[in-house]
Amino acid sequence: MGGGLGASSGLVAGFVSVEEQSGCGSCNPSINSTRGRELHSDGLPADMGLPKVLAVVAFLASSCAAMLYRTDSPCDFTDVTIDDEVFSRLIARLPEGSGSGPQGFHTLLPGFEVGRQIFEGLSKLKKFGPTIPFCAKGTRMVQADFFSDGDAHFWSPWKTCSGDEGRVTVRAGLTRFTLQFRVVESSASGIKLEFDRALPVTTQSVRIEVEGAGRVVRGVFEVLSALLPSFVEELWMGQIFLNINKGFRSINE
Repeated sequence: MGGGLGASSGLVAGFVSVEEQSGCGSCNPSINSTRGRELHSDGLPADMGLPKVLAVVAFLASSCAAMLYRTDSPCDFTDVTIDDEVFSRLIARLPEGSGSGPQGFHTLLPGFEVGRQIFEGLSKLKKFGPTIPFCAKGTRMVQADFFSDGDAHFWSPWKTCSGDEGRVTVRAGLTRFTLQFRVVESSASGIKLEFDRALPVTTQSVRIEVEGAGRVVRGVFEVLSALLPSFVEELWMGQIFLNINKGFRSINE
């Protein structure tokens, strides 16, 4: 992989499967089923000598090498240095809070109003694992996984006609996703990454929290989280990816 890339290299594993067509052995007496041949304890046919084994190993090695990134391919990363600090600076530029929806309160139910939705915590995303370079139709790309362990969340204020007020918050215990970037500039002063897209990896323990409400209202939202987990998870995923896209667009503008 190109010099200077601050990322761990992955090991690409390949396998080759050989299947014999049914009846093939009877069509050609020189071809016998593996089932009828003597096998060594390692599972290889007894008549498969060392040269054949070495040939198979060489084939697998060449196949793996072909799947690894090569600097003589259309994308050249030799002048690109990407380390965790590059991503740390990029994430730190994301807005800490982002609002959506109309200003002020609007009626959700008779006697119950909710305010503008606020998403917080994007600038606290943490990197997980190595940075991976790849080539997409001649464009230099990099990707890395990030996660939030509860810092990212969105909330809305609420109030009732009786004067009660508080806020309702949706957060996940763990959200992990892959961010992909285009390498659009590389010079002595550094590189510039342009956000391309976010891909979900895993989400766990999405829940709804209610502040300022009585025990009955809090219980209703707890039951909602338990009985409709897919709905709450879809709500969370839609909001976090919407705000990730908005956040990186604001950086690029």
